[in-house]
Amino acid sequence: MNMITVQRPLEGEPLLPHPAYRTCRTLSRVAAFLSATGLSRDSVEMGCPSKEGFYADQEAGVVVTATSCGRPLFFAECEALAQFLQMDLVLMRFDPLLGASFDVLMAGSQNWLCDFVAWRRNGGDIWLVPKQASGPFFSLTKEGLDAYEAAPYSNGSERYAGIMRAIERPSFDGGF
Repeated sequence: MNMITVQRPLEGEPLLPHPAYRTCRTLSRVAAFLSATGLSRDSVEMGCPSKEGFYADQEAGVVVTATSCGRPLFFAECEALAQFLQMDLVLMRFDPLLGASFDVLMAGSQNWLCDFVAWRRNGGDIWLVPKQASGPFFSLTKEGLDAYEAAPYSNGSERYAGIMRAIERPSFDGGF
């Protein structure tokens, strides 16, 4: 990381500029995702994107942002943001054809954990589970981002049902 990247917020420039590739659909999905996790407590804020281009919850110690770009685009900007705020970061990548996937950068780490999908137990919290069968599992609530080694489901059918519950409705609310 160079000094220009670190000093930008101190000079009044936004850390994450408003890129033209952020579509209204992506912003509405991340707003719904924040609402489903309980991170966003202000419904007025959910109606429009923040002028910074990300949502940071100091109490939870997590930053959530979104893009419609594929990997590895937007990693460098998010790394600078996470380092500047010293928080965990969740990057939602939304593709209208493929749906939403998530990348996680834990505070103090330089290694991205990539390609997670939303999972939800009926009436429960939002989890980020790897698309592949192995890897860490993350619970994302208003208390923050917690990593677990064990899956929140006990078998493949519960995994599938939870993923479908989380993505079946565009609002990520998990209801039927």
